[in-house]
Amino acid sequence: MASPIRGIALLMALTGLLLALPAVASSLLDPQIRAVHFEARLGEPQLAMTRLQAARRQGFLDHQAQPADLLLGDMLLQQGLDLPAEAVLRRVGKAGDEQADAAWLQLGRLHYRRGEDEAALAAFTRIRGSLSRVAQQERLLLEGELLLRSGRLAEAEQRLRALLKGRKKRSDWVDYGRFNLAVVLFRSGREDEARELLLSLSKQNTKDTTLRTLSDKANLTLAYDRLEAGDIDAATGFFKKGRLSGPVSNTALMGLGRAWAAQEEYKKALVPWLRLSKRDSADPWVQDALLAVPYGFGKLNAYKQALQYYQQALSVFEVELERVGKVEEQVDNGDMLRTLATGFGVDDVLDRDVLPALPKASGASHLWQLFSTHEFQELLRSYVRTGQSLKKITRWTSQVKADDSLPPASREALLNRAATLETRLTTLSGKLQAHMQSLALQELAQRRKRIQAYSAETRFSIAQIYDYAAKRWGEK
Repeated sequence: MASPIRGIALLMALTGLLLALPAVASSLLDPQIRAVHFEARLGEPQLAMTRLQAARRQGFLDHQAQPADLLLGDMLLQQGLDLPAEAVLRRVGKAGDEQADAAWLQLGRLHYRRGEDEAALAAFTRIRGSLSRVAQQERLLLEGELLLRSGRLAEAEQRLRALLKGRKKRSDWVDYGRFNLAVVLFRSGREDEARELLLSLSKQNTKDTTLRTLSDKANLTLAYDRLEAGDIDAATGFFKKGRLSGPVSNTALMGLGRAWAAQEEYKKALVPWLRLSKRDSADPWVQDALLAVPYGFGKLNAYKQALQYYQQALSVFEVELERVGKVEEQVDNGDMLRTLATGFGVDDVLDRDVLPALPKASGASHLWQLFSTHEFQELLRSYVRTGQSLKKITRWTSQVKADDSLPPASREALLNRAATLETRLTTLSGKLQAHMQSLALQELAQRRKRIQAYSAETRFSIAQIYDYAAKRWGEK
């Protein structure tokens, strides 16, 4: 007789599983659907997807075809299989039933992530209104941003105001919507309204990471707006309100120094510039500060200190050029890509949030802008998946060779098939690697050119100081 305790535990586990399902599938009681979710939760996404596809082909889920296809599309996206996922989701969307809006939202997200703005907008506009509150907020924010990027300001404002209308509970979507609406208003020439929105964001005093970042961006935007208008006091006030360790802190420190310099308050300008100059020298803002510091001392007629900091800047630029050269070598010989690829676990390649935070390899600070692009992320994901597939084929080939129960003809056919797949995957891996290397080398070439220009400017400034000193000495 089965233990009642074990039966209760199983019931609780199944209840928890059903509660955790996506809203579109939470009411589905079909055992095939529940088995798919169960296997996915057990860490067997490939097996779960295969089961679902087989059930659809065999007609077992014809009575729930659209919910099953929506689930399949979601799983394909999680596996990084964008093209088959797009085909499945488009089929669900065109069916026009209650799952259609969820499918168009997924397609809109997919095209947005790829940078296919018109296709994303086309998908979002086919949504009829059966989304959940949070999903509708996401849709309005993304649609507003796409319209903003295409210059359709009136339509962008309409979407963003719909997002903000009547929202009492805060959410990340609404907070970003307020910032984007301010951008729309600035571009529309309604600057007072834009500043009012930004001021409401800048006053946020919270530990929430999203709000603090938006507050920093709002303060930075207001600061540069006031700086451009010549209101230096207001600009410095907004610059000072930003965090000294936030994601836009380097920009703020440079801006604060420029605000003081605009009033010829060079002693004050040197305070943020000196602080910034001590940070990671791979950052272009830090490189700007390395030149701004001796410039400030020069304006104070402190030529000895100016010369000292120009020489220090030149040394840093020379080191940076060496670092860029070493990173170029790492890219050329494949070390950089291997380091990035090994940063994944078995399932990490499925997590889209891993990639922006991934670059921790040596020299990655020179390539963070490239690593954060959609193109590079998708290339890297494909490269990692290809490598994982090659490992599976190697293991499978060893198993086939060791299986004495297989007839010789079957073994040979399987081994030939494995060899063909291995060749194709190896070729694909090589092409992906070559393309990523090319992108990285282009980025590094631009950095090298920038640093060389800074070095030339520094040498010229040093020569000017020596020339001034020689003339002054000669006059005595």
